[in-house]
Amino acid sequence: MLFLDVQGTLISDIDKSPIEGSLQLFKTLNKEKIPYVVITNNTKNLNFLNKLQDLGFEIKENAYIDPFHVLKDYLKPCKVAAFGSKEFLYSLEVLGYEIDFKNPQAFLVASYDEFKFEDFAYMNEYIKHGIKAIAMHEGSIYKKNHRLYPGVGSIMAMLKNSYDFEYCVVGKPSKAFYTSALNLLKIQNSKAKFEDVMIISDDYKGDLIGAKELGMQTSLVLSGKISDTKGLDLTKLNFVYDSIKEYYISRFA
Repeated sequence: MLFLDVQGTLISDIDKSPIEGSLQLFKTLNKEKIPYVVITNNTKNLNFLNKLQDLGFEIKENAYIDPFHVLKDYLKPCKVAAFGSKEFLYSLEVLGYEIDFKNPQAFLVASYDEFKFEDFAYMNEYIKHGIKAIAMHEGSIYKKNHRLYPGVGSIMAMLKNSYDFEYCVVGKPSKAFYTSALNLLKIQNSKAKFEDVMIISDDYKGDLIGAKELGMQTSLVLSGKISDTKGLDLTKLNFVYDSIKEYYISRFA
C-alpha cells in the first residue's frame, strides 16, 4: 500500500509536468488493484486533484487528500487571519472562512514566498493575545524556480523562538493528516494500518521522518528538493530512489 507525495515526486518542481514513470505507475496500481492515496500539502487550489487528472494522472476516487480536506476538523468556518498566497485566501473564502485581520478567531499560515516582516509581527501579536494558531502543514523547505524557500514548519519554528506557544498542524507530517489518509486506504482495504504503508516523497524532514515514527516504510526520491542523501540520517529511510521511475522499474518491471 502506498502514500504518494506530489510535488517533486510525481510532478516536476520546474514546470509542474509529470515526472517520467509517474503516469505509468498509476495505470499499474489501478490495474493491479494496489491500494494507494495521493498525499499533498497543496494549499493553493481546491481543484488540485482535477489539475493532476488533467495532466494524465488516473487517480481513482477516494485516493487523494490535502490539508483543505482536514481543516474543518481543526476549525469550523469563522473569521481568520490568513497568511499565504492569494489563491490560498480565496480557497478559504470558498470554504466559508471570512478573512479578518482585526478580530480573527484563529490565524492560518501556508507556504508563501513573499512574506514580509510585518506579517510576522501580526502573527506575534496574535500569539501574544492567545489567538489559535494553525499551520497548514509543517514542511521545512519547498522548491520554486530552482530555489529553496523556508516552509511553514520553518516559519512556525521562528515564531516559537519569539514566543513559546502551541499550534495545530493540518497537513503533513501531522498524525491527524496521516490518519485521515489511512482512513482513505481502509476504503480500499479495511485491514490497512500504518505498518502496511510505504510512503514515497522528496521531503525527508517534512514527510518521511514523521511517517517513520508512525511505523511506515519510507522511500526518498531525489527528484525534488533533495538531490542527495548527504547529511541525512539513513536509518530513517528504507529506500532511496533517483526518481519515481526507478521505484516503478524496481517494483513492476
